[in-house]
Amino acid sequence: MTKHMDVGRSWRTPIKHDYLWSITGQEAGAIAYLGAQRGTWYDLTAGDAALIPGELWHRSCSPGILAYHASRCRVPVHVRLHEIQAATYDRLLGNLDSYLPTLGYSTAAPSAWTHPGNGSTVTAHNLGGAEADLTDVDRDTAVFVVNDPNAIIDWAMRPTFAAEIADRTWLSRCLSTMGCNPAGLKRLTIGERVKWFATVREQQQAMPHYRDLSLAALDRDEAQWAYLVATSDKWRAKTDQAAQKSAKSCNRSVSIAWWRQEPHQFDELLLRLFLQKTELEQIRGREREWMAASNEKRLAMIPKPVAPKSGDLPDLGGDLTLFDLGDVA
Repeated sequence: MTKHMDVGRSWRTPIKHDYLWSITGQEAGAIAYLGAQRGTWYDLTAGDAALIPGELWHRSCSPGILAYHASRCRVPVHVRLHEIQAATYDRLLGNLDSYLPTLGYSTAAPSAWTHPGNGSTVTAHNLGGAEADLTDVDRDTAVFVVNDPNAIIDWAMRPTFAAEIADRTWLSRCLSTMGCNPAGLKRLTIGERVKWFATVREQQQAMPHYRDLSLAALDRDEAQWAYLVATSDKWRAKTDQAAQKSAKSCNRSVSIAWWRQEPHQFDELLLRLFLQKTELEQIRGREREWMAASNEKRLAMIPKPVAPKSGDLPDLGGDLTLFDLGDVA
């Protein structure tokens, strides 16, 4: 889906970019020391890489952040940018042509750029992230994936992607954003929203024992945005610090839970993001049963809502939020 000009241009934008900057910087610094011969970084939702006025390009969009850190790695990195919309893709090419040279890249082809310093490359593909190609990934490749859809319903990663990567290399990280806006998406039927749990389950099922999932949800956020990071369990502390620092820079805070280390807290946070308040109340005390159940059984655990009586006040969305809307700063 196209990244519209107003999508992501809120108080959350610098938090997201700062968090991605920190995680990408950690990845760039660790690759060579972990024995990787090369890196392959995927941006499944590149957008148009437009400059945000008043900011540095290489800190204000995911293609810029990835290209900057790739140029400073000790091993060559291939940055693969995916954008499905043709018009957005055309703007992406124009912005890459304008700004990549400022990072030392030169044009190698109409949609490819190279850096002479370490041999890193940036290529742009007019394809959806679900079509990302893993052909060049092997056991000597460190993979990093950025999956930043406009909302969770626009999830750009194919269901098998994490498992495919795990079959090819033990070195991988992934940062996904999850938008569960109660003003819109949270109003979808539970039958539609229950499918969201699969996006997280796919990550979990692909993980060996030495990896973990961090779920960091922005506190007091009326749009209920969260960040899901798949990484080595040895990076828990630094991942937490990056999330907290990024939120604090905008006078915000985050609630963080790790799937392996804090399974109950992780599930609770996920349930609060995906379910409406009344739905969550109906499964209270049976959260573990819900998380282990099939989608069919999950739906059976939440009876259909009773239709409102004539004269009842309309639902203003209070049932959809993690917090009272009056608490929003």
